[in-house]
Amino acid sequence: MGKVLTLLFMILLALASVAGYLLLTEKIIAGERQIAEGQRRLEKAKPALEKGKAKLEAGKRELSQGKKDYQEAEESLFLVLADKLLKSGKGFEDARERVAKGEKQTAKGEDKVNVGESRLDAGELELRQGKEKLDLAKGARVACALGAAFFATLSIVFGFCWRRSLARIFMHTDT
Repeated sequence: MGKVLTLLFMILLALASVAGYLLLTEKIIAGERQIAEGQRRLEKAKPALEKGKAKLEAGKRELSQGKKDYQEAEESLFLVLADKLLKSGKGFEDARERVAKGEKQTAKGEDKVNVGESRLDAGELELRQGKEKLDLAKGARVACALGAAFFATLSIVFGFCWRRSLARIFMHTDT
């Protein structure tokens, strides 16, 4: 009876290894698709981030030039008097508001760029971890395939070697 149980156990191990192989193959295929999609999204995000950085730098330069022009105009006594007489000081007030608005926009742009960089870094890390997990799954799949082959071969060899004793167990009749 021990031989029968041993043979059944080896057959079950072979079947479990085949099931593991099939399951891991399915997971690997899905993982490869996800990694390809992640890689595509990452490659799409990098130029967008660079474009955002360039736009931010252009905004900073424009803001800097605007501040400089405003300070120069504010230092000019003639322009200050002309503004007060002709526009009741409205021109300099508008300029101050535009500079403040530009500073707010620049700060928002810096925040967006920082968030974009952190998201890109997180995406690269997640992609790297996904590739490592995929490599582990591929190794486990190979182990399952080898296990299935080993246990199937062992089952066949033992079944062949034990055929007479197994036949006696199953053919034995008590009449």
